[in-house]
Amino acid sequence: MGHECLAFAEADEVLVALGDGKRFALLLVSQHDEALRSGLIAVCKVLGMPVLLTVADGHWELLSPKGNATAPAAMLGADVSRMTDAELDWLVCALARPRRDGMPTPVGHAHGASEWGDYRFHEDSHMVQFKDDEIHLQPRQFAFALQAFQNMGRVLAREWLWNSLWGAATRREGNRALDACASSVRRKLGLHGEHGFLLRSVYGQGYQLVAVQRRGASAVSASTTAPRCEATSA
Repeated sequence: MGHECLAFAEADEVLVALGDGKRFALLLVSQHDEALRSGLIAVCKVLGMPVLLTVADGHWELLSPKGNATAPAAMLGADVSRMTDAELDWLVCALARPRRDGMPTPVGHAHGASEWGDYRFHEDSHMVQFKDDEIHLQPRQFAFALQAFQNMGRVLAREWLWNSLWGAATRREGNRALDACASSVRRKLGLHGEHGFLLRSVYGQGYQLVAVQRRGASAVSASTTAPRCEATSA
């Protein structure tokens, strides 16, 4: 589905990788050896790593009992055999959304608002408040900007962005509509680096919003090697 993945045959192999310092945006678990899985889940809780436990054909009994004290806050179970690709893709991206490792975490969720730096997003009105200014965006522009901030540091694939903003609509305008949307968001919100955030195009992939710090007169990226969050439709 377009996500950057690394596969492990056994839970022990994942534990070794985590012990070596590797970190992942999401752990997708299909193995149901209770002892190994419980140890893995306990480690993920300590590391703050979200976990998605998968079953097929309604075999929910394979998952851990309810009320497992070792479960991380972001752990879900899913019957992947009964989900569409779009549903699974949405779930994966929602769980993998950055909330740690120094990446900005949105605050102020009350009343439909999220905040990063001087930018405050009001989802009910498609308005972004920047300091004392109110910036009104078109619905797709607002959705693009919100996705960029929620996935700070990640490369958002063009296909994933298109599906998120336009759904199943035919691309009659090719890539121009998406590029025009990104350009408008960059211009209206001033995402050129001088206000702490830079929206850039990643050649052959998509778009990435990064937090920047200023050195003298130039803005320097504070996050250039963040993991990618990509998804494509089936």
